[in-house]
Amino acid sequence: MSDIEIPVLTVGGGGAGLTASMLLSHKGVESLLVSGLPTTSTLPKAHVLNQRAMEIFTEVGVAPEIYQRSTPAENMRATGWYAGLTGDHENYGRLLGKLEVWGGGYTDPDYIAASPCRTCNLPQIRLEPVLKAHAEKLNPEGVRFNHEVVDVSQDADGVTATVHSKDDDSTYTVRSQYLIAADGGRTVGKRLGVGMSGPTGS
Repeated sequence: MSDIEIPVLTVGGGGAGLTASMLLSHKGVESLLVSGLPTTSTLPKAHVLNQRAMEIFTEVGVAPEIYQRSTPAENMRATGWYAGLTGDHENYGRLLGKLEVWGGGYTDPDYIAASPCRTCNLPQIRLEPVLKAHAEKLNPEGVRFNHEVVDVSQDADGVTATVHSKDDDSTYTVRSQYLIAADGGRTVGKRLGVGMSGPTGS
């Protein structure tokens, strides 16, 4: 592949990276997103999208599809606790308690007043393909999965990244003014010597 010069390089194709790509496209900023993974998440991961997230998705035009695919609002009014869901015990299925959550299915006046967008529920395994498709629609040549950053160097004028395409085993460089590290600290931070602190999953 040919070397590229572009204003912004985003590394990572999860929710953060794909949202950054969409926002940049929406603002008319040319960018390239690369992800070393072959596809979006294959795990459910997080699932609740709060009102602020939905405001951002509304701005870039992807909110209607997210709402369409998410849990219906009437099913998000409360969380309930039950005495088991199955079995022979006489009390199984009995409601122990219920608590309004997630904005009460957008019937709570405070949540309605807080935003024109309601909270919704869509796990990342279903959300990220929607974001990817929309990011590709906004930037047809600018979203590349299976392209892994293998080296990064920074100077006074910008960043140079070396990218390996797993599709054809080629390597190319991307020169950018800015690099967005949306890779969960897996690649860019290590290459630049930026560490992470706090608990991890390992």
